[in-house]
Amino acid sequence: MNYIPFLRRIWLTEIESKIYINLLENWPSSIAEIAKTTGFHRQMIYRVLPVLMESKLLSTSIVGKRRLYTAESPTHLKAIVDKLSDDFDSILPSMEELYTPRTDQPLIKYYSGAKGITFLFDDVIRTLKKWDIFYRYSARKASDDSPKNYFSDATWAMREKKQLERILITNEWLSKYKKSRLDREVVTIPKDFDLFEDNISKVIYGTKVWVVDYNSENAFIIDNEKYANFERKVFQLLFKYLSKDQQQ
Repeated sequence: MNYIPFLRRIWLTEIESKIYINLLENWPSSIAEIAKTTGFHRQMIYRVLPVLMESKLLSTSIVGKRRLYTAESPTHLKAIVDKLSDDFDSILPSMEELYTPRTDQPLIKYYSGAKGITFLFDDVIRTLKKWDIFYRYSARKASDDSPKNYFSDATWAMREKKQLERILITNEWLSKYKKSRLDREVVTIPKDFDLFEDNISKVIYGTKVWVVDYNSENAFIIDNEKYANFERKVFQLLFKYLSKDQQQ
C-alpha cells in the first residue's frame, strides 16, 4: 500500500514520509543504511531526521560507535492528526470572521455532480453549531427505492454529535422515510395541491440557502443573511399552516 499521499496530507514532505516508511520496515538503521535503502544523499537525511524526531516519529540510540534511528509506532501519527484538528478548531472562528461577507451583496456559488451535492450537505453540518436548526424543502421524485443519500460518513457522525434539529416540508412518498421524531419535524404538501415531485431540494441554514436539482445534479448556494432570514420566515409560515391543516 502507498502511504505517502496520506502522510503528505498531515504535513510530512515526500522525503520525510519515505524515510519514515523506510524506517518502519528497516529498523534500527544508521544514516549510511538509510541512504543506501532510500537513495537519498546523506546531507538531505541529516536535515530530515531532526524534523521527524521533533514530531516523535523517530527515536535514536547509540550502539558501539554507531548512532541508529528507529521509527516509532504509527499510532503517534494519530496524535499529530488530533493536534492538527484541535489547532484548526481553535483558529476556525477567527478565519470565519475573515470570510464573512462585509456587504449586503449576496455571495453565490454553483456546484455540479454528486460530489458537489455532498459538499453542500456537509456544509450544513459544518456551518451550524450544536443544537441549531435547519429548514428543508424536499420534493424528491417517488420511486421503488429509498432516496439516494448524499451525506458523507463523516458528516453523519458529526450531525449526530451536534444534535441538529431538522424541519422538513416534503411529499407523502418521502415522508415514509423521513418520519417525525425528537430531532426532526415533518409535514407534507397535500396531494390535492401538488404531488411535489419536482426532484428538487432547498435547505435554509445560518446565513445560507442552497437549492439542488437532483435530475441534473446541479446546485447553487446563496450566502446572505437577509435573504436567508426571508426564506426562513416564509418556510416557518408555510410549515405552521400545513401543521395545523394536518392536525385537523
